[in-house]
Amino acid sequence: MRWCFVYHDPEPASAAWTLPRGFAAALQAEGVELWNVPFLDPSQVVLPSCEELKRRQIDVMLVFYAGRSEALERELLRIRQGTDLLLVNELGDEPQTRHLNAVRVQLSHLSLSPDAASVAHWQALGAQCAWFTHWADTVLFHPDPSVPRQRRIVTTAGRRRYTRRLQVLLGPWFVNRRCMGAHNTQLYNSGLIAFQYARWQEVTRRVFEAAACGSCVVTNRLPASAGLEQLFVDGESVVLYSNGWQLLSRLVQLLRQPERAARIGARGQELVLKSHTQHSRAERLISLVQNLPGRNH
Repeated sequence: MRWCFVYHDPEPASAAWTLPRGFAAALQAEGVELWNVPFLDPSQVVLPSCEELKRRQIDVMLVFYAGRSEALERELLRIRQGTDLLLVNELGDEPQTRHLNAVRVQLSHLSLSPDAASVAHWQALGAQCAWFTHWADTVLFHPDPSVPRQRRIVTTAGRRRYTRRLQVLLGPWFVNRRCMGAHNTQLYNSGLIAFQYARWQEVTRRVFEAAACGSCVVTNRLPASAGLEQLFVDGESVVLYSNGWQLLSRLVQLLRQPERAARIGARGQELVLKSHTQHSRAERLISLVQNLPGRNH
């Protein structure tokens, strides 16, 4: 099976980890013969010719891009019309980017969305779309025994709902820090609790990433249609809150009961490392492609 992986890479000279590079490695580990085709500028995307794709005997073109790019859409239309390869588009950060994805969904044999409500939206319009939740890439998000875990709450939320209130009320017990690369590993391994707020009512990437590092994840309760409680159990592998007062109460209880917080963190970590890593998603994608109705790849 030969795949062409198209993704946005704003720093092609860098050897640093990025999510697409991590996913490419996971696909290759599963035996996929991969041709990586990154693009620098979304406004000037140029993909391989149909002749080159045929010469290389490409079976699948996988596209990772969060946002609208007319140049990318034109290139995908050209490839869709000029080849019989399978076109798969990962739709980025839905639901917030849903309105940008209509053209790519129409061009795809298969679309992947991390948002269950968006999946239902596209399926109602006749598209082949699968729920493909976020994951934790264990290259970055993993246990690190060398980092001492402290009785504190950590987050990378920045200025988001509740963060200012928590900073004022909890002071040094609340650490809100923007992180790059391996600094994420250190931050999430250093915190007993990880705070998250999903402003779009979506299952966020940070739930998986913080849990993979062993933090007890505290995040807002979502509508049933979001699917969060299909993945994690409140009070067992995650802690959910419905409003600001409940959030503060949950956090104070966990700070006062570090053993309970550690148990929830360990259960969440076990769950993520077993079922929600880059390797899990690579296996799932391969299965989806192999079992797509009417296709034989």
